[in-house]
Amino acid sequence: MLNQLPINFIRFALLLLAQILIFSKVNFSIFVNPYVFPLFILLLPFETPRWLLMLVGFFAGLALDVFLGSTGMHAAAGVLIGYLRPFLINIITPKGTEFEISPNVYAQGLPWFIIYLGVTSLVYLSFYFFIEAATFSGFWLLSAKIIMSTIISVAFMLVFLFLFSSRKNRRFA
Repeated sequence: MLNQLPINFIRFALLLLAQILIFSKVNFSIFVNPYVFPLFILLLPFETPRWLLMLVGFFAGLALDVFLGSTGMHAAAGVLIGYLRPFLINIITPKGTEFEISPNVYAQGLPWFIIYLGVTSLVYLSFYFFIEAATFSGFWLLSAKIIMSTIISVAFMLVFLFLFSSRKNRRFA
């Protein structure tokens, strides 16, 4: 896991910069707010303990909160994703499947990765947007925002993955 530290630090910096300088400035509509930053937590090694995922999720989200002025909402959503990630991987992974050290779109396959990114983004964005709204009064509008933002976020995450992932062990099952 220590040999993965430099690549994860670079990934953290790139995703943080991309989220702050590009994606937080992009205004598609009131219904679309793309978030690619959770990808940092999702690409950590499979053997990362849950407590460390939650700690990393907190501090990574806190870093984003500091730059975006979102008062701990990303930190809370990061902790949630860090806690749920091992459960989600177990649920969507077929039994007996052997994986590399870290999630890789070429090794796990595109369908697995779309489900993985889709479910985790839906959870992250639902939690974040409901905290941000602090009410259920505009439930249907908020639901539309969550769904649209999830779709766009997953698309941008996939672009990021294809641009910056290792191509060894290609497999699109």
